[in-house]
Amino acid sequence: MSDHHHDDDYNEKTEKMLSSTVSAAKGLTPPTELMFLLARISSGTLAPPEARELARTCSRILNGERDPITLVQDLPPNLAERVWEALDEIEAPLPEFDDEEPEEITFEQLIEKTAQACTGEVMLWQRLWDFAEELATDERMPPDIQALGSVLRRILAGERQKHVLADLSPEHRWAVEQLLYWLMDQTIDPNQTQHR
Repeated sequence: MSDHHHDDDYNEKTEKMLSSTVSAAKGLTPPTELMFLLARISSGTLAPPEARELARTCSRILNGERDPITLVQDLPPNLAERVWEALDEIEAPLPEFDDEEPEEITFEQLIEKTAQACTGEVMLWQRLWDFAEELATDERMPPDIQALGSVLRRILAGERQKHVLADLSPEHRWAVEQLLYWLMDQTIDPNQTQHR
């Protein structure tokens, strides 16, 4: 039984490693912490050998390597397949933010735009509403990005309670939490900047 549990736990960790790598490679999350973590796993002795190998592979992906054959040559077939899926996810374009001007939008910009949209930019609000819905419902997106999309929708819909943060991955949670605090300040006193 314990073996089976170990497998589940291990699969969950490899999934997490791969989905974090996809997010970072797409520029949706900052890669620095992940690089550090992968380096620790690949050089440590705690993880099983194939997990260390996978961590090395993920580091190479983050460094821009995309050759599917060389990336997986030291991995067992089941992990090789997952790496290929991850490479597909990385290559899949993000939903276009706007029809007129296709732009890659970073996570930071997305949070800034959400702040503007919630404070009266009506046109921007509409675009973000659709964009967040695409993120939330696009099956090709990593789960943490889908979660981000649905949380941003709730914030755009006027939700200001901190419990919305529960679904977010740690790398998104902090910034979204700051956004919530800022929005709550705005509602309490939108003119506070002018007050002496």
